[in-house]
Amino acid sequence: MNMTARARLKQHLISWATAAPLAGPAGAGVGTLVLADAAHIPAVTAAGLVGPRTLLLAPDDGTGDLAPAVGYQGSLTEPGDEFSNGQDFFLQTHAYAASPFMTVFGPTVIRVFDRHDFEAFLADADRALAEGVFPEFLITSSVLLADPAALSGASDPADGPALRLYADRNGQLSISPTGAVLGTVDESLDILTERFARTGSGAAALDAALPAGARAEALRARPFLARYLEAVGALRSLMARGATGLRVSGFGSRLTPGLAESGAGADLADPALPIVLYADSDPGGEGEAYIVAGNRLFAVDRRAAQALECLLATSGETGDLVPAAELDQLVDLFSRHDLPLPVAMRVPAAAR
Repeated sequence: MNMTARARLKQHLISWATAAPLAGPAGAGVGTLVLADAAHIPAVTAAGLVGPRTLLLAPDDGTGDLAPAVGYQGSLTEPGDEFSNGQDFFLQTHAYAASPFMTVFGPTVIRVFDRHDFEAFLADADRALAEGVFPEFLITSSVLLADPAALSGASDPADGPALRLYADRNGQLSISPTGAVLGTVDESLDILTERFARTGSGAAALDAALPAGARAEALRARPFLARYLEAVGALRSLMARGATGLRVSGFGSRLTPGLAESGAGADLADPALPIVLYADSDPGGEGEAYIVAGNRLFAVDRRAAQALECLLATSGETGDLVPAAELDQLVDLFSRHDLPLPVAMRVPAAAR
């Protein structure tokens, strides 16, 4: 398998598992369509679900021509199983609750398959918020959590049948193997998209795994979940760069003296805000500090990290938690990197 084909396969599998948008124009057909039975290739092709950009994956038993599908062995939907393209790429699938006890050998997708998995996910999130301890398996650079928006209640406008579909052995279609059934392999993308809009993205991704009411209740009680998963992503990104043992502002601790005691926590409910990460300081008071803003990462000094976490946690009303001069320096830092200040300062630093 050449590198271009391998890179395309990886991009599509990530998108299929997490609803990450695909690069390039949308075009006709589904972005990624995974079949549990190759017998459904004619039906999905006739229904117009396969277009120029589509990666169609079907099981390959070596007995027939799968065109226009790409053949695979193993499974993308069974816990403990492994997907292979028959050449040089392998992808493991683990159930969330079992993941702490599994060995990660390479690229791995972790799924919530049932209520037990969901409760384990929630317990890990609660511990991270209270103690600042994140599950090691989840921040490993080769691991991805499936359906993160559905698990956290975050809005995901990119998701839907035009991006990803799964057809089970009976020909029933869903956007995720753990999601609500939207239709069958002989129905059009327009029909499936209408049903998806009525169902809702969270239900479409997880309703086959756990009761909708239980998920909704858990999300209402934990408005920090989307922020938690953004923090997981930031830790994973930094771990891939060799930075380990970091703390995340708002999860178990704060960098700025007095901020935690103030009770300010406006940042915890907004996953779009930048994330401040830092190492425990050495005896001289220094230590690594980072800002993750979208897909950009910056190493900063601890004073800049303190200024930003105060700004985010207080919605701009920093009071005497941080000197005005350091807020001015933070404004300059964001300006130099062509980033808008994420929270407006309620009282201009110059007036302090």
